[in-house]
Amino acid sequence: MTNDPDKIEWGIDRRTVLKSAGAASGAALVGGSFSGVAAAQSGGKPCYKAFDSTEGDAYVKFEFVTETDEDGNVIGCYFEEETDTGLVEITDWDSKDGQDCEPVSVEWEADGYVAATVMAFGGNDCDTVDDPGTAYTSSLENNGGNTAAISNLQFCLEETPFPQCPFYGTSREDPTSIVSISYDPDAGEITETIVGNIPDDFSNSNYPNGLAFDDDNDVWYFAEENGVLKTMNEDGALGIETYGVVSPNGEPIAGAAFHDGLYYYIPNGSDELWTADISGGSASGAKFADLDWSNVGLGDLAIDEDGMLYVSTTNSSLGPIFFSVDLSDTSDQQLIVQDSADSTKFATGKQLAFENETLWAHEAGGGEWYTVDPTDGSLSDVVAMTNEYTDLASCGEAEWELQG
Repeated sequence: MTNDPDKIEWGIDRRTVLKSAGAASGAALVGGSFSGVAAAQSGGKPCYKAFDSTEGDAYVKFEFVTETDEDGNVIGCYFEEETDTGLVEITDWDSKDGQDCEPVSVEWEADGYVAATVMAFGGNDCDTVDDPGTAYTSSLENNGGNTAAISNLQFCLEETPFPQCPFYGTSREDPTSIVSISYDPDAGEITETIVGNIPDDFSNSNYPNGLAFDDDNDVWYFAEENGVLKTMNEDGALGIETYGVVSPNGEPIAGAAFHDGLYYYIPNGSDELWTADISGGSASGAKFADLDWSNVGLGDLAIDEDGMLYVSTTNSSLGPIFFSVDLSDTSDQQLIVQDSADSTKFATGKQLAFENETLWAHEAGGGEWYTVDPTDGSLSDVVAMTNEYTDLASCGEAEWELQG
């Protein structure tokens, strides 16, 4: 606490205005809490009141709150969202040297959104920054010309053009790599980062394939062209384990998904859905269900949180199709799209992956990304372009340690 006139601010909480021009910076309510929201000492409209978001953007406001005990001692401080959207999480903040509750830098996360603009207020000063990424450092000044602490933050948020939760894809390069594909809000672009190289003993550039990701255990599954199942990162250091052939006759596995402890796949050209389980230290394939269509060539598989499997095919007994299978009742199989004409309109032949409840599709032969309406298999307009990936795994935050 200080009586330095250079640090005088007017503190307002939701109940009380401290009107004493000589009040110390951060003056507190006894036995309560106060926020750093301030009005200009001139008595005019405070500058933060003029801030507004562009129509269509989401608006979020935080106030900095300091809690005191009944004796006026500071017992805690934090940023509290006033707008109650839950879209932004303050993940870290630093205070002035020698001060516990004088924030001068802030970091945040906004999953699915990016800050188009952030406005900070403190010391009767406002600072507006466009495209701040995920952090702000105070350029605010108090009346003495010194750096002012942040009293409140206001955000204008735009939906990210691509998920921040990374998808994983198998590249066409030799050696084939597992690549993390996600939107970086700090860079303002999609980043494609190699996680690790995987064996590629075949001339077919589409293999290894059958990529799936176990988000609970940070393990990637993939298959060689001869149906051999392998994993990466069971050891937590991107090591590769081999489990042998899991398709019935060594058929290629050209698409896969992971759900509830099992690796799901359709042996290429078959009419059966299979699973593999490595939890016992070895794996052999087992038929899970007969499909209503034969000669199924993939394409890809993706499974939502409720256990609904979606399959895109390059061919079948009906030509290219997009269908669903309820994993809790495999008699429930729905032909959603039968399409032999325009692959730019429907999810047939595409690589598939879920990001939360949204189904995404990728064109392995061009690099285009779309969202998919699972009820009719229709595609959105092109959302993004990246490198080409021969298979996709649904998004998840993976952890590993590289061994030096």
